[in-house]
Amino acid sequence: MFRYVLLIAGLVMGCFDASADDVIQGSDTGGINWSKGTIFASGYGVAADSVPNRKKRLLARRAAQIDAYRNLAEIISGVRINSQTSVKDLELASDVIRTKLAAVVKGAVMTKDVYQNEVAQVVMEVKMNGSFIEAVSNKKPSNKQPSNKQPSHEQLSSLAEQLPGDLFNAYIKASFSPLIKLPAWSLMRTAHASEVPASHVLPPLLNQSNITLLKDIKDKLMTAPKEQVIAYIGQRLSDYESVTQYSGLLIDAQQVDQFELATIPRLRTQDGTVIYPTQKMMNSDAFTKRPVSYDFDVDDAVENKRVAYTPYIIKALGTYKSRNSDLVVADEVALFIKNNLHIATTLDKASVMIVVAQ
Repeated sequence: MFRYVLLIAGLVMGCFDASADDVIQGSDTGGINWSKGTIFASGYGVAADSVPNRKKRLLARRAAQIDAYRNLAEIISGVRINSQTSVKDLELASDVIRTKLAAVVKGAVMTKDVYQNEVAQVVMEVKMNGSFIEAVSNKKPSNKQPSNKQPSHEQLSSLAEQLPGDLFNAYIKASFSPLIKLPAWSLMRTAHASEVPASHVLPPLLNQSNITLLKDIKDKLMTAPKEQVIAYIGQRLSDYESVTQYSGLLIDAQQVDQFELATIPRLRTQDGTVIYPTQKMMNSDAFTKRPVSYDFDVDDAVENKRVAYTPYIIKALGTYKSRNSDLVVADEVALFIKNNLHIATTLDKASVMIVVAQ
């Protein structure tokens, strides 16, 4: 049975900061601790026989650092980003990314420094967050420029005549605020407020989430059978009425043999729609933390502060087509994840863990 996870014994346990329960992939020169979110490498060095004894340790240590940097760069190049891309692919495709990753290697922290029998050994480590995630996540810069064009007096007057007062004010706030001062306009047509049909008044709790819900229901009413629409509305109501304050998302992928660990794995619906992470999440400044962490045991994962202590626990059905780092969940589960406000908040904070098989 194929398992992508390797738990390094002996040298790893003795030289690297890892526990027996950590999900680790690598070799005797270093590897990736997917549980702690670190990439680590060891290096060895000795000084030349001609070097004075007082300098041997210093020069051996420097040689060990150079060896560790080289090993670390090699390990980082092999890190899988998602189902289709490794760090090496990004380095070949972009000089900018290669430069950023070189800076990540240079910024590695020394976590072990041993000198014995004139041989120096060091361990260098980088965290898979911050600069590393920013370099590999293909974050798209925002090209949207704020509009400085203010509506003319004639345009506003025309709108005021066409729209009921409350609807006009809502439109102005949504479209132009804070480009214009609203107080002068907020008094317009208030004398006719009693004449506004109830159907034209925006409900006081009509936020963006509710607007999206209404649009979805409208689309389904136009395209789906009545029974499907009723079931859809019932599911959405159930989602919104849920009182559980979920603290994270925990994905059980222990039965998915073909799953491959990745820095930014994806969660998809059965038809392939990406639930996590969306492009909006990828572009968020908050996304510089690790998108996911990994564990071998569901019970242990629940205790992890990343998702503790009331995560929404789901089972992965498998991987998506040939993309072995993309996990698929049932459509009803995906619908719940999409609509539950507590889970949406945890996803924005990257409070996600995946449990894999040993």
